[in-house]
Amino acid sequence: MAAAVIGESRSAPEGGAMSVEQIERGLARLRMNEDGSLGARASVLNLIVVTDEESAPEIAQVVSSLSGHYPCRAIIMISDPDEERSKLDVSLSAFCSLRHGIPGGTGNQICAEQITIHAEGPPAAHLESLAGPLLLPDLPVFLWYPNGRMPRPAESDGMAALADRLILDSGGVDDSEAFMRGVAHLSASGSPEVGDLQWAALSPWRSLVADLFAPPERAGELGKIKRVEVLYRPVGESRVLLFVGWLASALGWRPESAVCGERRGREFKFSGPSGEVTATLSPDSPDARLRRVRILSEECSYQVSRHRELSDVSSTVMRGDELLAERTVQLGSFDSGVLVGEELRYRGRDEVYEASLQMTAEMLDL
Repeated sequence: MAAAVIGESRSAPEGGAMSVEQIERGLARLRMNEDGSLGARASVLNLIVVTDEESAPEIAQVVSSLSGHYPCRAIIMISDPDEERSKLDVSLSAFCSLRHGIPGGTGNQICAEQITIHAEGPPAAHLESLAGPLLLPDLPVFLWYPNGRMPRPAESDGMAALADRLILDSGGVDDSEAFMRGVAHLSASGSPEVGDLQWAALSPWRSLVADLFAPPERAGELGKIKRVEVLYRPVGESRVLLFVGWLASALGWRPESAVCGERRGREFKFSGPSGEVTATLSPDSPDARLRRVRILSEECSYQVSRHRELSDVSSTVMRGDELLAERTVQLGSFDSGVLVGEELRYRGRDEVYEASLQMTAEMLDL
């Protein structure tokens, strides 16, 4: 029988600056039950989030929702280094769940911990000195910068040096071109490992496109591709650039030229096994970050497109007017909690992402 889970959020009344010892004692008190027993700490990883005051409530909700699936010690750092006054406030909370249905037992109380540090002025310039002593040893450290924030390289940034994996969001910035060049530089430095929420959001699209060419009779079509057309919303440009970078790196295309249109559209030309390959990126979708991908070979067209309600995706294969294959699948959720959860599952380097990112950087340098 599956274990039933009853969740309870607990918070401490303490505020202001606190020492590491005070924080640990406060968290222990939050894990204590009414009968005096101490709930077990449930942590499989450390998660540090660096955000601002405006985004903090939403980030706290996401972190809380993740704790049930990825038990962790979460450290949310609300940072404002430009503030003139010096301020440091610490608050503590825990999410404790009682699990029944365990053979031979009456239930186990387990708790995930959250530390929120609000730093302004000078303390915000040295966040690593605040976060480092609070990390649980022998567990991986994930460092999440939401909303397009990005640290300096690890050799010059103490926060990045703390992390085993860095989680970024290239979709949270206005200048996606500059941001992706910066991410490519971070990734090439080798430490820490880098992930992007926009890459995680591309996972179902990449799977569906790969499936179109999976049948043995279509495998040879990959070397005959002549054109790629992508329809997207302007805020989804980084996702689309990564998608084209993935195709180019996977299929051995070399970028030759790039043209940016008046409406912010882009056209890239590659040299590939079939000769010249053109990728046209059109920011004309009214609603979806990525609306449609169409791939044309010498004889066939392959398409993956979202339905109007955005919940389903259809893939088709056509030879002229003849429909050769058709499939519709549920696309799933792309909210930040789901995407961060996908990144927390990674252990090790994502070599496919790194190759796609480096190719994207080459495309942008044309």
